[in-house]
Amino acid sequence: MKTLKKGLLPLLIVAATVTLNGCSTQPPAPTASELAQVQSADRLQDIRNLLIAGEFDEARQGLQATQPTRLSGRQRVEWHLLAAELLVEQGDMEGAANQLASFDRYAASATTTQENRAGLLRIRMLELSEHWLQAARERDFISAVLNEDRADENLAQLWQDLLRVPDTSLQEAAANAPATRFGAWLTLAAISRSYHLTLDEQVAAVDDWRTLNPGHPAAMQLPGTLSQLESIASQRPERISVLLPLSGRLQRSGQAILDGFMAAYYQSLTRGFPVPVIDVIDNDKITDINTAYFESVLNGSQWLIGPLNKDDVQSLASQPVLPLPTIALNYADLPGADLQNADPANAERMGESPVQTPRDLYQYGLSAEDDARQIAERAWADGHRRALVMAPQGEWGERVYGAFRDHWLALGGDIAETRFYPRTNDYNPEVREMLNVDDSASRHQSIQSLVRLPVEFEPRPRQDADWLFLLALPEQARLIKPALAFNFAYDLPVYATSQVYSGTDNPDRDRDLNGIRFCDLPWLLGSTEIRSTLDEGLGHASGSYSRLHAMGVDAYRLMERIRQLQALPDSRIYGATGVLTLDGNNRIHRTTECTEFSRGVPVRLTGVSETPTDLEEDLKQDPEQSKDS
Repeated sequence: MKTLKKGLLPLLIVAATVTLNGCSTQPPAPTASELAQVQSADRLQDIRNLLIAGEFDEARQGLQATQPTRLSGRQRVEWHLLAAELLVEQGDMEGAANQLASFDRYAASATTTQENRAGLLRIRMLELSEHWLQAARERDFISAVLNEDRADENLAQLWQDLLRVPDTSLQEAAANAPATRFGAWLTLAAISRSYHLTLDEQVAAVDDWRTLNPGHPAAMQLPGTLSQLESIASQRPERISVLLPLSGRLQRSGQAILDGFMAAYYQSLTRGFPVPVIDVIDNDKITDINTAYFESVLNGSQWLIGPLNKDDVQSLASQPVLPLPTIALNYADLPGADLQNADPANAERMGESPVQTPRDLYQYGLSAEDDARQIAERAWADGHRRALVMAPQGEWGERVYGAFRDHWLALGGDIAETRFYPRTNDYNPEVREMLNVDDSASRHQSIQSLVRLPVEFEPRPRQDADWLFLLALPEQARLIKPALAFNFAYDLPVYATSQVYSGTDNPDRDRDLNGIRFCDLPWLLGSTEIRSTLDEGLGHASGSYSRLHAMGVDAYRLMERIRQLQALPDSRIYGATGVLTLDGNNRIHRTTECTEFSRGVPVRLTGVSETPTDLEEDLKQDPEQSKDS
């Protein structure tokens, strides 16, 4: 019996195996609904890939071909998110906001990754709307939930957002910042951007900040150029020569720059910081620029600051090499220079030969062309698209107008008419002709003659432009602005360069300038210790010479930091004359603060709707934003 069972065992196993195989079944085929879901997921991924690749038309077609109502909850969330991303790329912020609202309705089905994408998209919308302060706050809030790569990128962008906050808003927000992680970001950004601080004071302030905030992300890795400050301070020149006209035709201008330069020097000296030995050379007492270099090299100078005269700068720009690194205090006129102010490839695209200047020649000045370009950007950001232009006759007016025109057209704007006006005591005829008011009256007369009945009529200016770019000195602008109102253009927005402001508040005389927007030096729009010291020692300077004081202050500080701008192309210096950057031709460009005449005095424009007080309250109510988080 036992033998029988033993022999049957293999047979039973085989039989059982055959039986089991016969009873096995294939996995059930996917249903039509399941297949549709898989296809929808693939389609949504394809659309996302198209967005990443910048193929927006194809992405839009893919979204239009996909019915969100037929998608699963998570896929519907993805559809609305993709639609919002596409609309942001196309500049439709209202449409994107609507899609994000739909995303929120289905957010219970969203993954963490989708929620993070939606949060980052909302931040990008804030940035595109120039709400830099709120965008930076939101980036700080979301940083804790991002993966390491995304988190680093997010914090780098947070810092860039803070650098774009208008200076007044940032300084006020930092002064009122609560003891939170974001409050520490604000304080650090204010240190980085304070032109009141010398280089050594800035280094000390950053060190103090790191001591107070040891666990902060920025304490572990200082953002932007802050990590380079100590190295920059250690590489400062020990002796420099300053070449300025201290006699002759440009004596007062040269002396004003020197006063500002030495004020910055003595500020560092009295506070116990290292300063270079200064050798001052009178430009009018030497035979030529080579003599200045010979004296400077003989004295052991490592840098030359100057000259101021444009012809001398023109001569330097044509040299193959220079004996010393030089910060010229004016700009040379060379073919293609304006075209290359931000991108050296621009000149080649426009058919100009690339500008060749000595490697160690840096050019810095109070360029009205920079003012004109900034006004173009401000008007564009304010929503204007078609301009009228009034500029004075002559080489200066045509040159500054050319800088404005090229930049405005590059932005996508249009110019309805340009009028170069003469120097006169009555600008009403010029304004009336530019506004075509007489054409309006002629049309009224024609209509009345046709109908032979009284027709109600109010003259009105042309309707084919939405703003005026005005290039004018104060005495001219005080006549032109009332002439606009007299000719029924009282509501036409007017933007001007800094020349419209005398530099000294004069409410009685400047009341006629109310409503004009312009951008000017931070030095003139707020009180500082170094400016007060200069005004007390020299008497309150007129606007033009006060601007030159600021230029002298910045020339001293540029000498300390010029290598920073050169080594780090995206870096900037926050100076008394504005935010300073360096282009590929070693030309310094300035971005200044924008303001508007109100009751006869300039009032700063912030460009954002948020206020430091509102932000402070938001932070206080946010339990996650603790200092140790």
